[in-house]
Amino acid sequence: MNNVNSFPITRLTSPNSLAWVQDPGQIEQHILDDNIASEEPLEIWIKHPLKNNAKANLLLTTMRSPGDDIALVRGWLHTSGLIENSADVQSVTHTGSQRIKGTGGNQILVSLHPQADFDFSAAENDAASHIEYVNSGCGVCGQRSIDVLLDKRPRKAQISEQTLSVQSILSLANALRQGQTAFSLTGGSHGAGLFSLESLPIITEITETNEWLLDVREDIGRHNALDKLIGAQLAVLLNAKEHNYGVILSSRISFDLVQKAAMSNLHFILAMGAPSSLAIELAQECDICLVGFIQQKRINIYTCAHRVSR
Repeated sequence: MNNVNSFPITRLTSPNSLAWVQDPGQIEQHILDDNIASEEPLEIWIKHPLKNNAKANLLLTTMRSPGDDIALVRGWLHTSGLIENSADVQSVTHTGSQRIKGTGGNQILVSLHPQADFDFSAAENDAASHIEYVNSGCGVCGQRSIDVLLDKRPRKAQISEQTLSVQSILSLANALRQGQTAFSLTGGSHGAGLFSLESLPIITEITETNEWLLDVREDIGRHNALDKLIGAQLAVLLNAKEHNYGVILSSRISFDLVQKAAMSNLHFILAMGAPSSLAIELAQECDICLVGFIQQKRINIYTCAHRVSR
């Protein structure tokens, strides 16, 4: 499994932060000594060498957990539909850091290919004007039109009849828990793991192993974790002609997560939490098998139930 999370952890030890612990017969007060998941702003700038005098424009500022920033930006550009052809992006690079409202922040520059047909005025309308500042818990929050996202979905690919067993789903959930190193330290991050039906190991019982997942990414925001995963594996996912890829999520399943999966040729969405009604409708329309409420001995299958076997 590829897990390259460079997830910064903040150590909190302060007399102003307290923990109350109940022991038999009494409640004790202690100074809190804890690991905290980091959250910082990230500015995303975009530049075309032949437009706007080759000057960079601020696209948006987003909140995220630092680490995997380039994968996050590549994933977001794709799943938002802002960049429809990945070849239009010549490079995505860190360009330094600065203070944003008293908080340490980083900057990413997206440099477009000279032949990229990118409309900056349209980008300002479709992105910057309605997502000027995105918090870590927000996916399509502030999107002026959900139809804009739906119109940019790729055509439905031919779906394989290959199925995923219940035991495999439970093992994938265990593998994600094992792969969430930041969550094990802080309890404050979401995880997204990538798997391929063709590369799943043969099992006789539920196991915890790092062979189940091809990659795991984490972030304080659930949609950020998925964008990081998609951005890191974008070339693989966009050329997945002979593989059936899916994603396992630690969170609930909202519309925006299904939309991101549909944009990235993911045929399965497995999650620990519950789906929303709109997430189920979109998964059904996109022929995505949606499984939620994964527990130790139970799963709920919401769409494409014929693709899950005993």
